[in-house]
Amino acid sequence: MSDGSRHDFSCGTGAGNSEELDCRGFCRDCGREHLLPAAPALPAAGLLMRELVRHRNVGLGQGREPRLDLGCLDGPAGGQMFGVLVYRDRCGNRGVLKAFSGQYNGIWNVPGWVPPIVDPEEFASVVRDDEARIKELTRGMKSLSAGDPARAELSARRKSLSRGLMARIFTLYRPANFRGQRRALEEIFIGRGMPTGTGECCAPKLLHHAACLGLCPLGLAEFYLGRGNRSGTRQSGCFYAPCVGKCRPILGFLLCGLDETACLRPEEPVTS
Repeated sequence: MSDGSRHDFSCGTGAGNSEELDCRGFCRDCGREHLLPAAPALPAAGLLMRELVRHRNVGLGQGREPRLDLGCLDGPAGGQMFGVLVYRDRCGNRGVLKAFSGQYNGIWNVPGWVPPIVDPEEFASVVRDDEARIKELTRGMKSLSAGDPARAELSARRKSLSRGLMARIFTLYRPANFRGQRRALEEIFIGRGMPTGTGECCAPKLLHHAACLGLCPLGLAEFYLGRGNRSGTRQSGCFYAPCVGKCRPILGFLLCGLDETACLRPEEPVTS
């Protein structure tokens, strides 16, 4: 299966099928699946992985900000996904975009990496007050026994507040596609119950940024670094397809229009 399945060739243990790593999704607007291959981006992604391991810092030699140290990925918070998109610009020049999923150790923007889809200041403004109230309710619950009716009441209030906050957060994300369209996540997500973190993974960030800059993607590949997750579906140094739960339901919209630009002709993989 594509969600969480490890591809041994990416870990240096043998040959594998790069098609299982492809970026794909169904688009409601045009009623078909769109796809961006992983293969053209694998060399550049492998190079980025080696550079991160060599520098031990996401700054990649541009300063030594302690919070960008790669060692934090081995801590309690666990590892993180990284992604690379290779592209051709309007002048025919090829290049590479790189992204990390979500925030890196609490940092949204790192020079040289694509920015988030959401405006960090807007995000902070929306979550500030509600997060404080949610934490206050959590503290109140901890002081009460499991069978206390007052605890159940606080739990219900916290759940309602959390749901409302998540709905407001999702309205801040308006990703762009290659038709020049921008939509709210709730308009493009296929399925029920958007998971927390939708829109923050590498593939959506990379595709949104490429569309905004008028770049033509040629390939996209993602890999994982750091402590593996508890379920064992993520192991350091391995390549993975964009996740099924948060990425696949919006990738169809994000990729829409790309295959109509006639820019996906065969190319040599970009490695720098």
